[in-house]
Amino acid sequence: MTASSQTVVAAPQRPFRDEAQVETIACPSCGGPITRGAFGTVEKIVCPYCGSELSPSDSGALALLLEVRRQQRPSALPLHARGTLDGATWEVVGIVWREVTADGTTFPWQEFLLYNPYLGYRFLLFFVYDRHWAIGRPLDGAPEIGMFFSRKVAKFGGKRYRHFQTSLARVTYVEGEFPWQIRAGDQAVAHDYVAPPFGLSVEETHDENGADIAYTAMEHLEGDAVWKAFARSGRPPNPVGVGPLRPNRWKQGAGVTWVSCALLLVLWVAISIGYTASRDAVVVFEGRSAITEPLTQEIDLGPAGDVTAVSVEFSAQPLSNAWAYADVLLVPHDRDEAIGVGVEADEWHGVDGGESWTEGSSHNTVTIGGVPTGSYTLQITPQAGEGTSTTPPVGLTYAVVIRRDVVLARYIVLPLLVIILVPLLLWSFGLMVEAQRWKNSDYAPSS
Repeated sequence: MTASSQTVVAAPQRPFRDEAQVETIACPSCGGPITRGAFGTVEKIVCPYCGSELSPSDSGALALLLEVRRQQRPSALPLHARGTLDGATWEVVGIVWREVTADGTTFPWQEFLLYNPYLGYRFLLFFVYDRHWAIGRPLDGAPEIGMFFSRKVAKFGGKRYRHFQTSLARVTYVEGEFPWQIRAGDQAVAHDYVAPPFGLSVEETHDENGADIAYTAMEHLEGDAVWKAFARSGRPPNPVGVGPLRPNRWKQGAGVTWVSCALLLVLWVAISIGYTASRDAVVVFEGRSAITEPLTQEIDLGPAGDVTAVSVEFSAQPLSNAWAYADVLLVPHDRDEAIGVGVEADEWHGVDGGESWTEGSSHNTVTIGGVPTGSYTLQITPQAGEGTSTTPPVGLTYAVVIRRDVVLARYIVLPLLVIILVPLLLWSFGLMVEAQRWKNSDYAPSS
């Protein structure tokens, strides 16, 4: 996921005042045509046809450094392709194939060295293993490497990047021209840090001359943008999974989402208080009787032409390993459709393994919403039993209290669930995306 391990000159040594022209020279090894485009900044040219390593001179001649015979590899973009990125025209002057191996699996990618005579060099990366793209540039300075809890982090430009992985990157294929010495078989220790869609790459190379460290700033790039920039036909390769730098769309705008959630919670509290205060909870019926005796009475739920919420509170005493049930029926005087509800109370206790237990309640309340107001005939039919029997306990009595204009809990609970659920879902989806991102890192759960 990293760019070349050698220090890259940020701008050419010889800036052009006029549009740069290209020249074609024959490879002294195979005779293949080689187009030069980067001019004075070039230290090595690798023939795209045979792979021979060549040294350019100011006169334009090419000296053969190492003669090679190898087959040309097709890459996602061809050598000398031109494209427009960030309002500037870039040419692919070099192509490098690199790879790392982790847990027995090889992860290859392609690096395209882009050149503009006025802006210098950039790196366009295509990760073959998951088909994601990134654009890189030499970093203006060195990041500060430190620790955050138990993980390494890199800080640069006011942004903190988390360490993603450390790996040994190998060069497996080279073609084109480069402002540094490069050949197949070169290796570098790459330390990658991410803060999607941005990243930092720190590469260390060691040779007889000592150590060299290169810093590269990275940014995720969509395949469609690359295809459009280089006027490629068809569609770019479809990405697979979540790349190290791919933005997490579920986390985009998370701050706005949580602020909106907080404001909605404040509004919900104010509306809930106002709604609760506006309910009168008027008792329209209250009665008590033996469990074997039904109750019937005329009740009034308010002036006709409106709707109200009605609560039915049912209790039975004494309950001991027994149950009680009441079938409550509201029969309107001006309509045929009756409203019925069943309310149950039960109480159970015992000893299990030396531990006493109890469950159930002798009280229960059921709320009905959208009940038309007006006059009703109330009919209450009770029943009870001990254990699984339908024989009521001796001395058991029941009580029923009916209220109108009560608070309907769903008007309070449902808006609260919606307010909380939306950011929680976004947060959960964001966590799943991050889990996919980090599964191939040094911090995967299996590591």
